[in-house]
Amino acid sequence: MSDITFRPLRYRNRWFAYLDLLGFTNLVQTRTIEEVLPIYSEALARMRSACKLGKEEVGLLNSWFSDTFIIYSRSDSLQDFAHVESAARIFFQLLLIKHIPVRGCISHGKLYSQAQKNIFVGPALIEAHHYGEALDWVGFCLAPSVEEKLKYDLPLEQRVHYRKVDDRSVLRKAKADYVYAFAFNNGTVNGKNPYRKALESMKASTPPEVEIKYLIHWHS
Repeated sequence: MSDITFRPLRYRNRWFAYLDLLGFTNLVQTRTIEEVLPIYSEALARMRSACKLGKEEVGLLNSWFSDTFIIYSRSDSLQDFAHVESAARIFFQLLLIKHIPVRGCISHGKLYSQAQKNIFVGPALIEAHHYGEALDWVGFCLAPSVEEKLKYDLPLEQRVHYRKVDDRSVLRKAKADYVYAFAFNNGTVNGKNPYRKALESMKASTPPEVEIKYLIHWHS
């Protein structure tokens, strides 16, 4: 008999962030476990740090399995969006600074979660995974469901950290004509941009067939 009991209150609208490490499978296959574990440990530490949002306890939930990390909220309030967006974006930025390539997406929708049993099911997860995988670059985007939910309160075109991306060579088989993605050029400090510098560094050490994921003009 199954030990999974459906609890209706666990299935509700939430904000859901999905991020995965690029090239992790190849890393595991080509490096020793002693080399791989510190990278994974660094990613976990960065996620926990991002979810704290300083010293404030904001009720964010998170989990991970293999090369995938998720951050999600208890509700779909505007405040919870602000918390999930900030945590996921900071996690993305922190990994880039450490030269750990990552891509991801935030979605809005129904999600059933039972964290103790590592159960996560629902449209929010499916959409976040779809658009996270659709971005053929090191990048981070907001799914169409986020734009739809926020169009009257926080229009995405007014958000300084994001820009509209409609390049099909990036979106590939994504269902939407465009997404709002993290704008790398918003991180400039004193004329220097640590994210673009990290992209350039990672591109220089990557195989030729995957260099396209790091093209700077896509991230401007």
